[in-house]
Amino acid sequence: MTAGEVIRISGLNKSFGVKQVLFDLSLHIGPGEMVALIGSSGSGKSTLLRHLAGLTQGDADARRGMSRVDVLGNTIQCGGRLSRRVRRHRSRIGYIFQQFNLVGRMSVIGNVLLGSLGRIPRWRGVCGLFSEAERRQALSALERVGMAEYADRRASTLSGGQQQRVAIARALAQRAEIILADEPVASLDPESARKVMDLLLEINTQDRTTILVTLHQVDYARRYCPRTVALKEGRIHYNGPTGVLSDPCLAEIYGAETGEIGIHQVNAQTPGADPRVLRAVSC
Repeated sequence: MTAGEVIRISGLNKSFGVKQVLFDLSLHIGPGEMVALIGSSGSGKSTLLRHLAGLTQGDADARRGMSRVDVLGNTIQCGGRLSRRVRRHRSRIGYIFQQFNLVGRMSVIGNVLLGSLGRIPRWRGVCGLFSEAERRQALSALERVGMAEYADRRASTLSGGQQQRVAIARALAQRAEIILADEPVASLDPESARKVMDLLLEINTQDRTTILVTLHQVDYARRYCPRTVALKEGRIHYNGPTGVLSDPCLAEIYGAETGEIGIHQVNAQTPGADPRVLRAVSC
């Protein structure tokens, strides 16, 4: 990896049985970027994110070392084999799931404290023994996402939008250097979705945390993400500034009329991305 990259994917292929879902995929993302990953259902968005976190292995290479996934200077997998240190590397990567992935019976602050597990001895994590400093950090993360007053509530009693904000607080407590968000607003109402996306943008701009977020709603990509990568049938179909992503190109990506994929409600200007780290792929 170069100094200007925090994510580097080279020659990644993935098959489930006889069906191949990613095809020789290569992608580079620089530090501090906020990138939208879009595409129709089944295009490979979530599968790609799982490879970055070491939750899924790519296909084994005929020539060992041909495919590679590196994050923050660490090899996550190479030639279809996970690094033996993948768990340690994963502690630097925040992962936000569509369905929140909270422990419902646990308190809100207990869920946020789970973000500290990668930095403390395993025996303390197993016993649930967190220091006062770790508890203060968890509470500070909850304050930042507007959820401190719910710290002692069971997570299962919260609304979907509230649970997603708790999931973001967990990533903050983790001190994640990269956040991978897998359709974090797909199951939320518009107001809750806006709050979640506002939080992700704040973390990106204030902390300079690199964020890669998969989105089904193109409106949110246009409003929040300077750069967009679009997948179509497991291949990169577009990679460049969101502001020049045209409606005809989107219709080609989704195979639908633009009015059917929700891109007509936002007129916000999207800043251009750094041309040094982008390679635009025309539709």
